[in-house]
Amino acid sequence: MKANILGFYRTLLCLFGWLIPTAIIAQEWDDKILITQCSDTYDFVMDAGKPIVKNEKRVVFQSNSASTVYPEMMVLYGEFIKLDDVSGSGDKIYKNITPENVFYDDTKGCLLRGEIRKKGKTSKGSYERTFKDIKYFTRVYLLEDYFVCDKTVTIKIPKELSGYHIQEMNFKGFPIESSHETTSDGEVYRYTIKQAKRMKEEDNMPPFANVYPYLLIKGSFADVNALYTWSKEMSNVDTTIPNIKAILTEINAQSKTDIDRISNTFHWVQDHIRYVAFEAGLAGHRPDTPNEVLRKRYGDCKGMALLLKTLLKAQGFDARLTDIGTTEIPFRMSDVPTLGAANHAICTLFFKGKPYYLDATCNYIPYDYVPQHIQGSQAMIEDGDKPLLQLVPRRQPDTSIDSLSYVFKVEGNALQGKAAYYLSGDMKEWFMSALAGASQKKHADYLANNLNADNHRMQVSNVKWQDNDARKQWACFVGDVSNSSALQQDGHDLYIDLNPHNNLFDGRIDTAQRVHDYYFPVRCNIVRQAVLTIPAGYVVDYLPEGATLSTPEGKLSCSFSKQGNLLIYHQKLQINKRRMALENIMKWNDAVQKWRDACNEQVVLKRKG
Repeated sequence: MKANILGFYRTLLCLFGWLIPTAIIAQEWDDKILITQCSDTYDFVMDAGKPIVKNEKRVVFQSNSASTVYPEMMVLYGEFIKLDDVSGSGDKIYKNITPENVFYDDTKGCLLRGEIRKKGKTSKGSYERTFKDIKYFTRVYLLEDYFVCDKTVTIKIPKELSGYHIQEMNFKGFPIESSHETTSDGEVYRYTIKQAKRMKEEDNMPPFANVYPYLLIKGSFADVNALYTWSKEMSNVDTTIPNIKAILTEINAQSKTDIDRISNTFHWVQDHIRYVAFEAGLAGHRPDTPNEVLRKRYGDCKGMALLLKTLLKAQGFDARLTDIGTTEIPFRMSDVPTLGAANHAICTLFFKGKPYYLDATCNYIPYDYVPQHIQGSQAMIEDGDKPLLQLVPRRQPDTSIDSLSYVFKVEGNALQGKAAYYLSGDMKEWFMSALAGASQKKHADYLANNLNADNHRMQVSNVKWQDNDARKQWACFVGDVSNSSALQQDGHDLYIDLNPHNNLFDGRIDTAQRVHDYYFPVRCNIVRQAVLTIPAGYVVDYLPEGATLSTPEGKLSCSFSKQGNLLIYHQKLQINKRRMALENIMKWNDAVQKWRDACNEQVVLKRKG
């Protein structure tokens, strides 16, 4: 991703505000290390006519454990951040730091690892850094990785740098007191944090920038036009591809229309260029040349977007490089024109008066599907001297579908039939990416397991793809299924379980120790259906009522119906909203349980006469 600014700078600038819980009454059972005192200062100064930021942090750690603890403090530095000093009790370990999902990164880290052998004893750590390029100083997180008893963050901005400002984010509900003082020298912002729980990573939690308090640093760019000008200059690289005619001939061997050319070009980049994140100084913002991406056969989002643009423009299409923030970023570039407002790059195509937002980092979507991680985001599209700003439309959940259907007959002591699995949108991308990550030898097992019940109670055979073309809206694979556990006979009655028991997102969410809202991976429709031919000589004796339940996050339904000699079971779980408030989880769990109970009811068939 484009310098994955949100995730990367959360890690990077977490050093600006280490997570710390405070007050004894707020401590949790596993708070073995506390931060009793912490001061974190940021001084904006002019250096040889250039604005820089001097950062000094001092921390006192205290043991809250009867056993030996090892408090750690990591300070990051690199091309734009100079490490001036690290001191404190303990070992210093210097190493390269590569954030998650990043292929290469030039960030260095110094880990100060202390040791405290007795409860109540302390150790200290401190560091000094210089942000040599203020554009890369985008945010300061206020909490820490340990419980914070008392912490102060101070930011000083002199008069000559009065264009820089602070914007507070996610303060509600956190023990933070703020003050702002105007002095003869400039502005002083001070934030006091007391009795603050540590920052925690939890499964299925919202992005950190949507949860934890931090300070946005504004002023490196006067407005979004200035941000665009800088980004455009960064992208001003050689786009010459010496063998482009041969490449386009290969791409369009089967193309007959403009739509074919667009679709095949998009798919060619998906298929031939491996996506890797790359963060290395300016290379985190300056794309590789298209020819270099072709030579290496891999690239980050900027390199892939520029290659796609170059190939489309060579065919006469209006394709443009575009900066965009994913849904992890809770603000827009036009509101907060900083490098922290965009963490991704795509190619925008204007065709017959309509924009198409092409993200070739997704391997298994067609060109006209917009992945959810950029839906609703602001796109900064190149358009001469000033950017064209557009909001990417949000699609309905039913454009991203995971659908499994069975057609059964009663044969012997089992339900025998066919199964078909259909996928579209983000659910298609998600499924096929997981499949691609599995061993090639296990692909058949992977497909068969997804046609089976969660407890693998069915026998599945003859599994094969009907369509797995990334250029198409739908992917589909099929197989033969035998389900003996779904059929029980008692005298003249047949008891039939039509629920496939193959579900997503229906597990109970544990709230015992959860501290965050729940975040669904995607908005979608999960559909399960079973059709059974009523065997000759039988009639329906009992048909379950079904159920429909609604929550703020989505809708759950199941129905049983008879059409002619067919029994039809239909089940749907629709996620309309990804973020579920912590206080709503119990209601969701209750709705899911009632829904599952309704889905699990059996149909009863009785022999005639």
